[in-house]
Amino acid sequence: MAPHESSDAQVSARDLRVSHAERDHVSAVLDRHHLEGRLDGPELAERLATVSTAITRAELNSVVVDLPGALDTVLARDVLELTNTAGDLRRSGEWLVPPRVIVRSWFGNARLDMRRARFVTGQVLVDVELVVGNLDVRLPEGATVDTTDVRTEVGTIRDGLGPSASRGTPHVVIVGGTRVGNVTVR
Repeated sequence: MAPHESSDAQVSARDLRVSHAERDHVSAVLDRHHLEGRLDGPELAERLATVSTAITRAELNSVVVDLPGALDTVLARDVLELTNTAGDLRRSGEWLVPPRVIVRSWFGNARLDMRRARFVTGQVLVDVELVVGNLDVRLPEGATVDTTDVRTEVGTIRDGLGPSASRGTPHVVIVGGTRVGNVTVR
């Protein structure tokens, strides 16, 4: 079987191919560590060269594994699923945001405060399905959001960030919404 053909075998997360957004995210992480004095110029250049040619997550992880906070990124889940029947769902403070966040609730609000969160990739998909409740998403400075596919049957959608001429880091794409309630991004 050729490498590009499908098989029944599961591929480990570390062997998955990476996207441009993931390479951009790791480059931004390396730049931050350079500015904080953990990497000198030549070391930064060497690691950025590895990032630009990386094909798998393992290759990307190899350039950050010795930096603070990197272990969480290396071992991160691909999906975080927050579900309940009634009551509020919350994430805040320093938490690890995987590439996909799923939020499901029948009766209750969901609040995702990402201002101090660490992002595994440069783009995050937030898939929301609330029946009765509000969604409140708070993003860090420099972030952008796409709310094109957000909906509510009874309520309002407020994008406090507004349109952006260029894509920020992180870029959060929100899909789904709430049947009865508001969706607020700020």
